[in-house]
Amino acid sequence: MSDEVLTPSIVDGLNAPVDQAICLPNEAYTSDDFLQREREQVFDPQWAFAAVGSRLPRRGDVFPVNVAGRPLVLTRDRDGSINAFHNVCRHRGLKLVEEGKRGCATLVCPYHAWTYALSGELKKTPHFGGPDCHDMEGFDRSQYGLMSVRCDVWNDLVFVNLSGDAPPLAEVMAPMGEHWANYDFSQLRHAASATFHVDTNWKLAIENFLESYHLPWTHPELNEFSEMSAHFSLLEPGFLGQGSRDYDSTVAGHPDLPLFPDLNEPQSRTAEYPYVGPNLMMGMHPSYFFVFSIQPDGSGRSVEQFEFYFVGDAAMTEELSGQRERVIEAWRNINDEDITMIEGMQRGRHSPGYQHGRFSPYHETTTHEFQRRLANRMAMHDVPTRAVAGGG
Repeated sequence: MSDEVLTPSIVDGLNAPVDQAICLPNEAYTSDDFLQREREQVFDPQWAFAAVGSRLPRRGDVFPVNVAGRPLVLTRDRDGSINAFHNVCRHRGLKLVEEGKRGCATLVCPYHAWTYALSGELKKTPHFGGPDCHDMEGFDRSQYGLMSVRCDVWNDLVFVNLSGDAPPLAEVMAPMGEHWANYDFSQLRHAASATFHVDTNWKLAIENFLESYHLPWTHPELNEFSEMSAHFSLLEPGFLGQGSRDYDSTVAGHPDLPLFPDLNEPQSRTAEYPYVGPNLMMGMHPSYFFVFSIQPDGSGRSVEQFEFYFVGDAAMTEELSGQRERVIEAWRNINDEDITMIEGMQRGRHSPGYQHGRFSPYHETTTHEFQRRLANRMAMHDVPTRAVAGGG
């Protein structure tokens, strides 16, 4: 199906310079078959973001997630490590965990009470061989533990690799870590979460996140403390995004929140919004950090998740609760404004009046690069990253 959507001429058009390039065709946003290929060729082979470790902070905590439509469950084991498994009982395929739980010793299937350790081993099969007979000749429990999914953590961000053969996560995230070497992630304190169910294809949320062209019209209040004219592009082999050279925390309403220690003068007024494929967006500010992830839930539906962090214990005091809430509420409102636009674009993708849109070479270099990289991955081409063209 992706071959039918991404014909050689379409891929060539996406690989053209940004001022000549065309956009992904409508079918890339509306076809369930195309989404299935994206799961197989984009999500499964990469480290996909799943959750933050702060959602299961203690041993015995369990947290279900969906990654590109695959139900998974994360567990915090006795040794404090986070494990990931396919969230399905090996007996009859019931989804094992429906909601987060605290202090679990085991995972028990509600259907027939098959019981699993938090490290995945099958421990109990009650009455499987008959009344009061919990074993069966020829049945080896060790072969029926939960199906493990490769899992790793970077600065409280939990990733999974469904194919099991991606490069090490530390290697994948190294460019981001080097870029933010001055930011002490150990100072971050998790404060809040927010979930949005959106009637749009997952890619449109990312494309919107990557550019600031829409700020004056979609986000007039945000444009007051992070003006479009102060934005710049981030285009690196390991990440894409944008940033603002003049983020004004006073105008944004949180002048007293503690800053990351040891920032240089430009960093004390810079905000950056990088994307790491396939589904992780982040916002780094002098006094707070957010994680913004997206999971496809069908070709025209997605689930967005915000996770908010502030800097140090001093930021978490009652005295600063109002300023923390202003940050969180501002981004909820900003995202509501974005949702209006990306849901409108999704509806527009069903119109024959739109095909082969164009990119602003100043503002949308990163959006073009996102589409270009995705198209070449889907077409199984290995195309080198380009330098930023234009002034965005």
